[in-house]
Order: sequence, then structure tokens, then C-alpha cells
Amino acid sequence: MKKIYGLLLLSLTLLVSCDDQLQPFTPGSLTEEVAITKSSDLTRLMNSGMNIMTNRAEYVFTSVFTDEAAMGFNNGGQGINQEYVFLLTQDDASADQIWQSSYGAIARFNRVIKASSAIVPTNAADTEIINRAKAEALVLRAVCHLKIMSYFSPNPKDNNALAGVLANRIISTSETPQRATNGDFYNSIHADLDAAIAIFNTNTATAYTNKTIYASKNLALAMKARAYALKGDYPNALINADLVINTSGITLASTLAEYTAVFHSHSEAPGKEVIFRLKRVNAQNNQANLITSGNPYNGNLHNGWCSVSNRRNGSPFYEMSRALFNKFDASTVAYIPQDIRLSTNVYLANPFLTNAGATTSSSLIDPTYATNPLVKNSDILVIQKNGGQLATTASNGFNPDFMVCRLSEMYFIRAEAKVAAGDLTGAGVALKAVLDARFLTPQAAPVFANAQAAWKGILDERRKEFSFEGFRFIDLKRLGTLAGASLDRDPADYASSSWNIPGANPTNLPLTSYKWALPIPQSEFNANGGIQQNPGY
Repeated sequence: MKKIYGLLLLSLTLLVSCDDQLQPFTPGSLTEEVAITKSSDLTRLMNSGMNIMTNRAEYVFTSVFTDEAAMGFNNGGQGINQEYVFLLTQDDASADQIWQSSYGAIARFNRVIKASSAIVPTNAADTEIINRAKAEALVLRAVCHLKIMSYFSPNPKDNNALAGVLANRIISTSETPQRATNGDFYNSIHADLDAAIAIFNTNTATAYTNKTIYASKNLALAMKARAYALKGDYPNALINADLVINTSGITLASTLAEYTAVFHSHSEAPGKEVIFRLKRVNAQNNQANLITSGNPYNGNLHNGWCSVSNRRNGSPFYEMSRALFNKFDASTVAYIPQDIRLSTNVYLANPFLTNAGATTSSSLIDPTYATNPLVKNSDILVIQKNGGQLATTASNGFNPDFMVCRLSEMYFIRAEAKVAAGDLTGAGVALKAVLDARFLTPQAAPVFANAQAAWKGILDERRKEFSFEGFRFIDLKRLGTLAGASLDRDPADYASSSWNIPGANPTNLPLTSYKWALPIPQSEFNANGGIQQNPGY
């Protein structure tokens, strides 16, 4: 019999999930058949799965391994000999956490899907709740499978390339599954999303108060758009992106107050910007990162870049890279940056260009950073996108949610689809919709001389829009070659008198490197020694 000693204690590893085979058990012990008998049990199991998904590894790894983050003036060795110099091995912690958190969550969602057909509803309304839980589990299983394929497949555009283990059912401990192909993954992902959409289309369960923290039809459509874009199937990507843009009822955040509310306080108005986020509550405030570290919750997102808070005196061990900072339009209106994303991402003094209003907690901006031998202490770009100045590291303190999908992504997918179809003007129009929402004044639609310039323009805008949200690694992997662009680090961040880190030179990680596919982690080999490793590891 399958034994569950507590839903939160289900293993995080794929291959130590509960066995489907009959085992001796003590009469009265807690089995799945006993533990999951009503709709509220499905809700708890869904919450457990979503909690496992709140793992900051992909957000931090992506920012440090690529070109979003740089060493902070308070760095105590974090990343210097690992991600920042592109060191990836089979026992890499970030790869392990991305793999384990994804499959640990899938294990929960698989049980929700299976149990949903066995639970006897108490009434018609309960039937709708059970069906909705199944739809939510199908969507989030697809989200996790898409994440695995994005990070671990050497080429997500190739149906025959390997992805990960396809866990579209409960896998027993006696099995040693091999990696499935991308084609198998795409088929499963779209089947899950289509099945979920069919349920959502007829479901009449009472609507949630905060729709952004639960999987929905909008998220299912958005994930179909994301999956098709990853594959390079842009006609289908455009169909689904347009459906989200035109039918979701969600609009872009278009003012500084609206945009910062999305990231700093999560208090944006209903239907504003957010499609799905993983919710955190004050009781989960915890600095460490893994449930398996002995802590009851995954760690705070903001603590991936700082020890205490998003402030200069909050011990930031990573800062925004100079290359990324320089990408933002630093022109101001009444001392406010024209591009509202700049002050959302970086804790700035007012006025910030001269440091005249600098405090012990705000950033320092050094116009002479490129030649200043003391750049480590003169140019300090404090990251604050996730949680702003409200985020803290204290018992029952505010800690930020994990952003998973926003409406702006659909506009960028629309722009990509336009370029793929040869409509460079249409790509500029799609980008303008986002730029108008992100700037204090209306912006001209970008004009591109050729397709490569258009791909580069999209990649550059995605870099600013989705910084510190876990996109950059995948974006470079799938768009870099089309854009004729790769990593972009400023020499001040790795080749100055303050930071002499020659291994961090971006030329050490060309887009042809095998490291754009993460290694299958050692923890998986420990349980499943025959699984295929990616080339190079």
C-alpha cells in the first residue's frame, strides 16, 4: 500500500515517491486512500505542491550565471567560484534544486489528479471544487514539466532531443525511468493544458478572491504560448498569446505606483499585470532555501541576493550588474526615472544621478565607475525588485511572492511571432504597447532594419522587463543566436582593480557551450543510476 506519513513529508526527489506496489502495513495507518478523501484534502495537497515550487534557485542562478547580477560590495564568497565563473558540475546545487523542486511539486499534483476521480463529492458545488483542483493540478504539472525541459534539454526546439523524466503519472520507487524526448514533453504539456482549459470552460466553482495565486485558464493559455515560443512554433504561440491579451481581462501596469505594487507589496488592483504568482505569507519568512535543509518552508526570494534586506546596509552580496543598469533609460522627469522599471529594480536615492539624496540604505551611482579604482565601494546598485523596501528577514516578516507569469510576456511573444512571420513593423507595435506602459511618456514604436535587429531588440527589452524573474538564461538560450547576441557583462564587474575575476569574462560562455543545458543532478543518479546525463558533464 502507498504510505503517506504526512503530506508535507512526501519526498522531494522524483524516485522516492510513494510506491504503487502492495506493501505490508499496520491496520489503521495513514494511506493515500485514507488521507485524501474530500475536496479540502485536494486543496491542502495543492498548497503543498505550490509551496515546494517557491524555490528561489532558478531566479538567483539565472541572474548570477548570466548578466543580471554582479558581485556586491558585501559579497562573502557567494558565487565567485561557482555560477559567476560559469562552473557547472553534476553536483551543482542550483541544478539540483530546480530538478527536485519541480518533481517534488509534480508528485503532489499527480496525486491530486488521481484522487480527483476517486473522491465522492458531497454535493454539486463540491463536484465543481474537485474538478477545479484537478484543472489546477494539470496546469501546474505542465508548468513544472516546461521548466524541466527549458533548463535541462540541450535544444528545446528539437523534438528528438532529451528533456527530463516525464512524470505524467505517479512513479513508483521500483521504477528507473529514462529521460523522455522533447516531443513527448510537448505532447504531455499541451495535453495537460488542453484538459485543464476544457474543465475551466465549464467550471462553476465560486471564484477565488485573489485569482493571481491559483492556476487558471489564463495561466493555461499563457503556458501554451510560452511552450510554443520555446519550440519555435510561432503561429500557435501567437494564437494563445493573443487569447490572453484579448480575453483575460488583465491589463498592463501603466504607472509607477501600479508597477511597484506588483513587485514590492503585491497590492496591485485586480486584473492588473499578474497572471500567476506563488504566494508567500509572513509565517513563511525564512532565510534558508530548501525544505530539505530542515526548515519548514523554502527561503525568502529576496534573500537570494542579500542577507537581510534590499538596502545598502542590508548586506547585499549581489548587486545589479553595471551592464544591466546601463540598459535602462536613466533620463528623469522631476527626478523620477523615465523608465519606471529602473526604480522598481534598484533602490535609488532622489535625485539618484548625483547621489545628492543618498542615504546609508540607498544605492550609490558613480558616473566614473569605469575608471574608478574604488568602484567596489563607489558604485553600489542595490537590487530591490522582489519585495522592495518592505521585504525583511525576520520572524513573521513580509517576504515577497514568486512571480511566475505576467501579461507583458504575452506581448513579447506576440512581437517574436511577428518577427518570425517577417512583420518587423508589427513587432515594433507589440513592443510599443509594453514601452508605453513602462515609461512616463508615450514611446515611439521601435523600427528594425532586419530580422536579427528585431530579435536583438526583443531580447534587450525582455532583459529589462524580466530581470530577476528567472528568464534570462532561457531567453539567451532560445533567442541569443537569432539576435546575434550573447552574455553582456561590463568589465567593471569582473576586470577592475576591485573585482579581478577573469573567469567571469563573458567570452568564457559562448552560446555554443554545453552549459546552456544544466546537468542532470547527482541526487537523481543516486536513485536512478541509469538515467542519461547531458553532454559535457
